[in-house]
Amino acid sequence: MKGMLRPVGSRVPAPDSGTGVSLPWDTNYHTWTMGSGTQALSAAVLLAISRSKVKNSTPEVVLPAYGCPDLVTAVVAQGARPVLVDLLPDSPFMSYELLSRALSDATVAVIAAGFLGMPEQLSLLASLCRERDVWLIEDAAQCFPPDCAREPIADCAVLSFGRGKPINLMGGGALLVRADHSASAADVLFGLPEETLNIGWKWKAKRLVFNFLLGRFGYGLLRRLPFLGLGTTVYKPLLDLHRLQLPGGLLLAGIRGASERSDIAADYVRELGFLAQRGWRAFMAEELSGGRRAGQVTLRYALLAPDRGIRDKAVDALNDVSIGANAFYGAPLPEIEGVFDILAGSAGECPNAKSFADRLVTLPSHEDVTGADASLIAATLDKITVQHKK
Repeated sequence: MKGMLRPVGSRVPAPDSGTGVSLPWDTNYHTWTMGSGTQALSAAVLLAISRSKVKNSTPEVVLPAYGCPDLVTAVVAQGARPVLVDLLPDSPFMSYELLSRALSDATVAVIAAGFLGMPEQLSLLASLCRERDVWLIEDAAQCFPPDCAREPIADCAVLSFGRGKPINLMGGGALLVRADHSASAADVLFGLPEETLNIGWKWKAKRLVFNFLLGRFGYGLLRRLPFLGLGTTVYKPLLDLHRLQLPGGLLLAGIRGASERSDIAADYVRELGFLAQRGWRAFMAEELSGGRRAGQVTLRYALLAPDRGIRDKAVDALNDVSIGANAFYGAPLPEIEGVFDILAGSAGECPNAKSFADRLVTLPSHEDVTGADASLIAATLDKITVQHKK
């Protein structure tokens, strides 16, 4: 059977024997571990609503028009209204000008979502949020460490420990609450139920199977089971909100693994530089050269094709040579199954998010990607782009 290099995901670590966990943000943030990253984000929205002065209207939370539908899920679960903001051209990040227009008297929070290891422009957004007295929530589900570990300008931040995230613990998440909010946050969060993760033999057996399925043979096997819906993006409601007691040694092992993981991004920058002359946009390479991502885990390496047609051909060609490339979410939020009905026509035009979704290609960037894989990807894209040019 033909194997396949998985698109994303690192192996689940074995728990460390130690229990003391030193977190990079401990000085400025208190950490609450939650049932999932989506639950952590929803809890952040809950805190933003609880401290706001919005009383006689539906609270609003601003988020990017391109992203995971779980962003919408987390907002809707707290009875708030998601307000979408279009992106900057050829960028995964929100337009500052459009964000400023989107804020209203009912706005309680802005979700600044990092993308594949690149944090949003938090400093820029923080000044606007302070001016308008709304919370800034750093969604670092795709980033590690969170940008707030460098500078505590977000009111809170969110991490995810699910599959395909920088720290993979097969589930769970964390809500980081800045120290000046910790007392009021505790009043709210201690009211949530708590569960404990048991890492007994069942968890250990699940870990072994999970890690096997991340290998080329295992992932190739999974791809032969279409009913699993690998890679599909749909809206799912949030039905539970609880705290989760994680073994300290497990979280510590996950943090260490993420910090020590090799990064293939430099190989991609070197191998794929020719694409710029063929109409592609290597925006992650620009971030790397600008130094904004120093020390960040690259969750996937992303490129923007000239158009959707060449993007689709590139993804198909890469999959044909056993490279798990994909288009990520595949559409802006208003076009994702289940989200359209929730927005009920309230979403405005988002041409930049639409263009970004149509042209995005993501490449594997985990610890199993080799220099030979990067060379194969370059050769495949070279062939496709030359044919397209003709």
